[in-house]
Amino acid sequence: MENKIKKAAGANNSTPSAQQSQNGANYSSVGFHQLSMDELITCFAGKSDEPHKRHNLTSKEQNAMEKKFNPAAEVKYSSLPATEKKLNESFVNEFIGNRTFVDLTKATSTSEWDGQALEEDRIYHLDKMGGLPILWIKDNRRTWKRAMKMFTACRDNTMTTPAIVTDAKVVAEWGLILIDPCTREEVPADNLDGKYCILEGHGRSHGFLIALADSAQTGGKPFDFHFVYKHFDSPENFGQAYVSTNADMTRTTSKDRLAIAGARCKDPIVISYLSKIKNDLVISKGSYFWTFGREATVAEVSKLIYGEADAPKFDKDITDALALCYESFKEKFGAEGAEKIYRGVSAAQWCADRIGKADDKSATALVICDKVKAMTNEIYTAIITAKSNSKKHITRDQVVKNQLDKMMK
Repeated sequence: MENKIKKAAGANNSTPSAQQSQNGANYSSVGFHQLSMDELITCFAGKSDEPHKRHNLTSKEQNAMEKKFNPAAEVKYSSLPATEKKLNESFVNEFIGNRTFVDLTKATSTSEWDGQALEEDRIYHLDKMGGLPILWIKDNRRTWKRAMKMFTACRDNTMTTPAIVTDAKVVAEWGLILIDPCTREEVPADNLDGKYCILEGHGRSHGFLIALADSAQTGGKPFDFHFVYKHFDSPENFGQAYVSTNADMTRTTSKDRLAIAGARCKDPIVISYLSKIKNDLVISKGSYFWTFGREATVAEVSKLIYGEADAPKFDKDITDALALCYESFKEKFGAEGAEKIYRGVSAAQWCADRIGKADDKSATALVICDKVKAMTNEIYTAIITAKSNSKKHITRDQVVKNQLDKMMK
């Protein structure tokens, strides 16, 4: 590296200046003039003097050059600020704290919302609408990875299209649950007057929360989150727009799509399926068996969502019988540590198979309920402590079902 510097500088036998002596003996001892920082970096990199080609070193290499050849100078080439490295989910949550979305935007916006109802055909900027009560739809997909992707895209390119908000009340009337974007707490249906909800732009609004946290630590400005207001005359009209916006996205799971179906078609069987997941924490597949007696296909879910004439009709005898079994298992295995039995798949699938094969499904369900109620401690313990045995090639699922078979004898 020093050979490059000497070659670039050329020989110089003159006495070094006072400033050169002050900066160190290295320059005078080799007999050449002091180079500027840009010249040093240019020589080290082996590049031309063009500015866009000059700084091809990493920040670490640039700092090393600065310290070696001009230790008294101020370091100008630094790595990313330490605060920027803190931009992660934990930091954003810490920044939000216990504040609601209304409180957060009031504290960070340049001006507050004037309280006037939103109007169509206008573009609003959230930075000038601090305190505007905006909610999220609970079932809409959101992950930290997706939010960071939206934050980065909007920070680098701005929002190319506005988000869409509508009246929160019409959203709730269609059957969807609304939450505060910051606290993630559900907002009761009787507390939605005057509030709004995002129809399109959940990911970008999540990214905006990251932008607020980032600007708080860097002193910069968050990207301009802007939106338009859309009025719907009825919950049904909103539902059509919501399905069009969300249901056809490839990342929507069958569970999410059934949630839309449950809100739109009001099918009591679908609502029962969703209720087990939401209220009893049953996993999705388990709720399929407890409710329908089988899993629903993607095609069937789509037909339920769109209310098509050939949407699946579930056997009422099966669903009623399984409802009895479910309540029986839920009561028997309701103790802490035992809930996994009725919340899981094994018992649900076992019941669905038994009921499905029975000629008198209601009578079979009553027999199962009686057997569950009279279950011995030995079988109960074996079920809740069931484990797989790789040596015997027996899965936990098989252990549970074998014990239930034993119960029926």
